[in-house]
Amino acid sequence: MGVDTSLSNIGCSAFFEAPKDFFVESTYPLPGLELEIGSASYADIEEIYLLESEIEGNDGADLVTLTARWRMFGAGFLTARQGGRLVGYIESCLWDCQLPYFEARPDFFASLHRLGAANLYIIFLGVAADYRRQGVASSLLAAVSGVGYRYGACRLQAVSRGHITPLYEAAGFLPVVAMPGFLPESGVDFMLMERTL
Repeated sequence: MGVDTSLSNIGCSAFFEAPKDFFVESTYPLPGLELEIGSASYADIEEIYLLESEIEGNDGADLVTLTARWRMFGAGFLTARQGGRLVGYIESCLWDCQLPYFEARPDFFASLHRLGAANLYIIFLGVAADYRRQGVASSLLAAVSGVGYRYGACRLQAVSRGHITPLYEAAGFLPVVAMPGFLPESGVDFMLMERTL
């Protein structure tokens, strides 16, 4: 059975028809993993907060920040569910910011978000530990690419921890510039990654 590149199987058929070379094989969930990817709702925010807290510990965004980001650009705030369980999510904004400029403050993304901007920046991509390496993150990246395309973005951007860079590379992102000290995590390398839409 072939793979549906229209994204209708992950809730984005109205946004984006993918070119044939858009996906790499790793962008699809493993056989038997039926993901439902769609826009996050206000009711999802607390569950998203709990997942981000599991992933980031005390460094995760709080409920107020997550709610503000969802209100800022709900179209770019997507969830992945299996059997009703939240197994991953991605949040993004549209901006013209030229990284490596970054300020660690709660309203940073909202202060730069602008409809019609050239870049769709991925603020956070998270997957529950027991669902990693099963195509959830790749599926979320494909879905948010459709959002960027719909809103006229030319490029996707993300700052990746070094150990996650291969995920972005498999989705067609290229390393742009190292960003030491992007976040105050000792011994963690960060890399600005970009992909043309």
